[in-house]
Amino acid sequence: MKILLILLAGFVLTFPFLTAASTANAATKPKTYSFSILTADFYDHPVAYHTSSHQVTLYRASIGADTPTISFTAKGKLKAKATYRITRYVKAKSNVTQKNRVFLYVKGHGWVQRTKLIKGPLSTDH
Repeated sequence: MKILLILLAGFVLTFPFLTAASTANAATKPKTYSFSILTADFYDHPVAYHTSSHQVTLYRASIGADTPTISFTAKGKLKAKATYRITRYVKAKSNVTQKNRVFLYVKGHGWVQRTKLIKGPLSTDH
């Protein structure tokens, strides 16, 4: 009986810590955006794009094996005013808004929306 009371007391004392950890994980979970793939291709040679004076959101992609779907989850930011090499692209339709979007793969970093990048290398001429 004494052991049962000790176990019950231990559970009661650790319960608030267990629930606080699970709610903290749920609050920090990044949002995932789902799309249906319309077209996708690789560039023969990497194409130069650059960012403007603002940071650009970088996404991690999960591509469906059996269906032409792709899901993007934010994973960080690209530096502002920097040149990047693009190696592939995906044109996809949003499952929520039904609008088409084009995503580019930045070599060594991840995926970004094409509208957030500017084609060509960054010019340092003023």
